[in-house]
Amino acid sequence: MSVKWAEWKAPGILLGAVGISYVGEFVYLVALNLLIYAKTNSVAAVAGLWLIGPIAGILTGPWAGSVLDRVNKKMVMIGADLIRALLVVLIPFLSDLWLIYSILFLISLSSSFFNPASGAYTVLLVPRERLLRYNSISSILITGSLVIGPAIAGFLVSHWSYNTAIWANAASFLLSAALLSFLPSLHAPLHREKEEKSIRQDWKMVWSFLQANRHFLIVFLLFQGTVILGMALDSQEVVFTQKIIGLTERDFSLLMSITGAGYLSGSLLMAGLAKRLKIPHLIGYGSFLFSIGYVIYAFASSFAAAAIGFIILGFFSAFSNTGFQTFFQQSVPAERMGRIASTLGVVKSIGLILLTVLAGVVSETLGIKMVVVSISLGISGIAFVLLMATCWRREKVVAAQEGV
Repeated sequence: MSVKWAEWKAPGILLGAVGISYVGEFVYLVALNLLIYAKTNSVAAVAGLWLIGPIAGILTGPWAGSVLDRVNKKMVMIGADLIRALLVVLIPFLSDLWLIYSILFLISLSSSFFNPASGAYTVLLVPRERLLRYNSISSILITGSLVIGPAIAGFLVSHWSYNTAIWANAASFLLSAALLSFLPSLHAPLHREKEEKSIRQDWKMVWSFLQANRHFLIVFLLFQGTVILGMALDSQEVVFTQKIIGLTERDFSLLMSITGAGYLSGSLLMAGLAKRLKIPHLIGYGSFLFSIGYVIYAFASSFAAAAIGFIILGFFSAFSNTGFQTFFQQSVPAERMGRIASTLGVVKSIGLILLTVLAGVVSETLGIKMVVVSISLGISGIAFVLLMATCWRREKVVAAQEGV
């Protein structure tokens, strides 16, 4: 028992810090949406909140990774937490919408450093053979945060105010920074890349890596394609469930809880079976099965049918997301992870903004039903190609090796 505790002490602290930060972010997300709507009574103003993060990612992606790979990841995470805590504290004192958006943009910039730094530090801290188990537990924490965070936000807002809920988020960042301070300072040296100090040279390094690892690039693009299309579909869920399926706001909230329960169930199963599961199977079969959940939802005409789709979607998303995260960590060298993750993040952010806007425009002209069905079938088609690129490719490689 003491050996296991020694092995998991530092990863446990990191999980605790990230988990607390996630809970605070969900508290803040709910409270901020309510605050902006109360101030403006504008749906467009609330929708604008969802574009700030991707825009910040596009602006920082080309150069943030160059910085991250050359500095202490632990200090970056602590610094980002402290900056976010300070900025969040200021929000309740602002009255102008443009000032609030400006602060939110700065917070998103800090998150653009924290997230890739956290990913790179995880690879340095957690041994390769324990990454899948670690990511499974992390998935449980994220799902728990999705459930606990909004509940805490609702309690704080109903019993105190929006400001109290937002300040609770600032406190969570401070607590996260305090926990991170107990972790060791780990850093992966650049070795031969010490002379590469320009952003242009770093882009060349990323391009060379992607050319040399085409299977990684194919899996990344296919998987992120399903994720981006899914997020574009999420932006239409409220209108679709109410106008097409005929559900109430309460029914929609229940569907979200059902999805969270499915994701939590999948995460718990993942944590228990981590040593027996193959990463290509998690990505391929997991993605294809969760895409089926989207298709069922798109053709649903009742709450029960939609609920079945969301359960399948949530359950198998846990497998695909955890599998892909582990695949990424095992495929990208730690000393290059910041630059590669940030650069690819720009591609994801651009795709997310374009598809979200396009989905909104097309739903206004051709109807939301056609948009939801088309996107769902698109996700399923890409997921099928991803299944072939991961599981079937692996089976061919294994068969070829056994025949040698």
